[in-house]
Amino acid sequence: MENLFAILLAGVLTSNYALQSYLGVSTMLGASKETVKSAVTGLAVTVVMVLSVLVIWPVQTFVLAPCGLDYLQTLVFVTIIVAVASLVGAAAKALCKKPLGVWFSLVALNSAVLGVCVNNAAAPFGEALLSALAAGLGFLLALLVFAGVRSRIEEAYVPQAFRGLPVYLMAAAIVSLALFAF
Repeated sequence: MENLFAILLAGVLTSNYALQSYLGVSTMLGASKETVKSAVTGLAVTVVMVLSVLVIWPVQTFVLAPCGLDYLQTLVFVTIIVAVASLVGAAAKALCKKPLGVWFSLVALNSAVLGVCVNNAAAPFGEALLSALAAGLGFLLALLVFAGVRSRIEEAYVPQAFRGLPVYLMAAAIVSLALFAF
């Protein structure tokens, strides 16, 4: 039980994929203009992470590793992630009854999802799922925190040389240091 809590806490705060590994940072910087959009994107990434690990773990454990096909891991994982993201996008579109734009293509191409799948392919099944959930919740937290930071940056004076991406990357680094302190 103590190990499970450590996995959850590490995934959300100290080993946050977006802020510590900078995996999925393009999604974080692009989707964080509005809090609602950030929350929806974060939830979508969380669902895709958990479902992808749910599908990828048995494929790695029972197909790729026993057959000596570990060199195909990246290709197989990306294919599965794109399929899972497409299915989640189709389900969300059916539930919302309106077009969802490019949100789910961002989720399918998110490097944080691939990172979670690769890092948890050899872990025990329960820990892999919990780690994927924790990483997704950490990504959601990073998106929501950065949406707040970005709104504050938009209101403040920023010198011409730092406007746009430079100030956002510096802000992401500062937020990363703040979460790493936990």
